[in-house]
Amino acid sequence: MELIWKELPGERIIYTGVSQGAVEGGIPLPEGRSAKEILSYTGEVAISSSSAREGEIAIEGVVKIDLICMDDKVFAFTSSAPFTHRIAADGVREGMRAEVRSALQSLEINKGEGGITLNAVADINAMVTASGGAKVLDGISGIEDGEQQRQEMTLYERAGESRGSFRLREEIEAPFATEVLYSEVHGVLRDVSPGKDGICLEGTLYISALVQSRTGAMSQLSQAIPFTQTVDGEALTPMWGEVRVSGCQVRGAEDFGVVIADVELTYRTWGRAGGRSDAVTDTFSPTVPFECTHGLIRTSSYCGLSTQRQSVSENIMIPDGMPEAARVVYATARPMVTSYGIENGVLTAEGLLFTRILYTAESGCIFAFNEDIPFSVNMEAQGATDAMIYGVAAASAAGGGRSVELNCTLILIADLYCTGGFEAVTGIEECPQRPPHQGITVYFASAGDTLYSIAREYNTSRTNLLRMNDLPEVLQGGERVAFMG
Repeated sequence: MELIWKELPGERIIYTGVSQGAVEGGIPLPEGRSAKEILSYTGEVAISSSSAREGEIAIEGVVKIDLICMDDKVFAFTSSAPFTHRIAADGVREGMRAEVRSALQSLEINKGEGGITLNAVADINAMVTASGGAKVLDGISGIEDGEQQRQEMTLYERAGESRGSFRLREEIEAPFATEVLYSEVHGVLRDVSPGKDGICLEGTLYISALVQSRTGAMSQLSQAIPFTQTVDGEALTPMWGEVRVSGCQVRGAEDFGVVIADVELTYRTWGRAGGRSDAVTDTFSPTVPFECTHGLIRTSSYCGLSTQRQSVSENIMIPDGMPEAARVVYATARPMVTSYGIENGVLTAEGLLFTRILYTAESGCIFAFNEDIPFSVNMEAQGATDAMIYGVAAASAAGGGRSVELNCTLILIADLYCTGGFEAVTGIEECPQRPPHQGITVYFASAGDTLYSIAREYNTSRTNLLRMNDLPEVLQGGERVAFMG
């Protein structure tokens, strides 16, 4: 006899975990500028590459910090520095897929005698998967009366990945804006589908800009702009994808009364492959003596991408000791997911929105303060047990006096997986021949009995049980099963 093995579809999760990386150093000011005051700052770790190596995950990217400062007048600039990080991960090998998401858990920008200093801690959520599922027994050749118990499952893995980039130009009506001091741009996909000439991406650009008028008055310009773009790639059903802003320039065009945003987006799309499969969880033969050895087979199946958009509104009090607000100038928000759970097909993610609000007082001076706002978001996660989550936010604020009203669009995106395991046959061993059962046997089934379990207990075959009984494979309990040895 010969054991027949096969490989299950799906991806094996080799490693999953969260690592922290410290980022610190000096931030150079633009030439000719001095920061008398830091009004606002935000940042991100943009991962450019992540790769699985022998026993570790290698991560490269940049730490990007956006600052709004003041000397004689308000100015803004962006500073970036290379970022590298290594995560020790047992079982990880070269060529495996490494998925990494990052978020700044804490970010401190301080002004000192030597300039501006940065102290930040990045949370790096990593998952390493290997293509192809576990090796399982599919059958035994050379045994004519072999009986098998099998377990069915549905397993998928990512497939058909496509990458590229495209540019968008958008115009926002702003007759009062003569200069753009600072801007934030986020891109989020709403839908990915096969198109006539490639892959159709539908999404939204969230553009926020701090603009200045001829009189020097500053205000926030916020716009959510839908877009549709056809890109090259393998069209699959179903499909998922994501976009990331890799470059942007937002500038004023006073003569035309608009603000122009030139945005470069990099995209990644993918589908999945796999489907129904099964494995032998137990087997025996009434005539050939052997016993099975069993082991736990771990499985992982890719469930897709889930995206949830949620509006967050919060009335925020200006901290004691600060003057009242005459007018809100700018608001920004950075989301951080702190925990999540999946129950009954719903993913509940909880976290904090780190917000920064700039306002002018009656004196005309600009003031700023922080406020951390908790959030809870429910997302569809049918069939999933694990997820990797990241988010973006676009904020604006209005009001005056001792309070301001913050309005934020929060978008969370979750990569979903289903992990599990089952006991399956990993090998067979020789054993003594069991004596044949003699005579007529009458067996009364218990709940949970199957024809296979009865046949195994009495060392007979399902065919023999069905000669005198018309019964289903799974018994309810109380059925009379009669057979001859």
